[in-house]
Amino acid sequence: MKRVLFILLTIAATVLTVDAKEAIPVVDPDETFVSAPDDVFPTLDTDTRMDMIDYYNCGYNRPSLDILEDSCMMIAKDSLSVTITIGKTQEHQLSMPTYKHIVLISTYSIPVDDSEIKFYDNEWKQQPTENYIILPTLDDWLTDEGAKNRIDVENIMPFIAAKYDFKAIDAELTITNSMSKYYDKSTWEQVKSWIRPCIKYKWTGKK
Repeated sequence: MKRVLFILLTIAATVLTVDAKEAIPVVDPDETFVSAPDDVFPTLDTDTRMDMIDYYNCGYNRPSLDILEDSCMMIAKDSLSVTITIGKTQEHQLSMPTYKHIVLISTYSIPVDDSEIKFYDNEWKQQPTENYIILPTLDDWLTDEGAKNRIDVENIMPFIAAKYDFKAIDAELTITNSMSKYYDKSTWEQVKSWIRPCIKYKWTGKK
């Protein structure tokens, strides 16, 4: 009887362990993309988003049309993120580094790549950006040479356009400056040594 009781308790413990493991929410980037509120992707209805997913998963290099009849496609996907394009000027990277966090990077190419980053909880409630990242300022971009020529940098380069890329699997965010496409070749040769080509951040699990 004691042996039977021990076996039953062991089975019960195993079931509880399996249930506990299964209770942990699994990140599904496709589902996250489809569930995004209309104000996040206002030109993509649910059916269009599902078509984009199906085409990508089946290996079809085929665009869909959004409600403005711009072409839209899913161009990349891994276990934690999806990347889509809308028209010729928009790219959106949607990532879930954990099931509690959603990171949306939107890049607009008008005329050079420039990104913005937004953070949401898993119910799509937008969170303050400063809770997760302190975005780079000019001081962060300046090389040692750039710091010595700061006034010239400010006069020639009043802003810095940059493209963001979040590799959620590697827990790394890379911000790459896009200014080489903004200036003519001779001007860029003059200023490129003043500005770092990129800045990298590590995702800690919470920020």
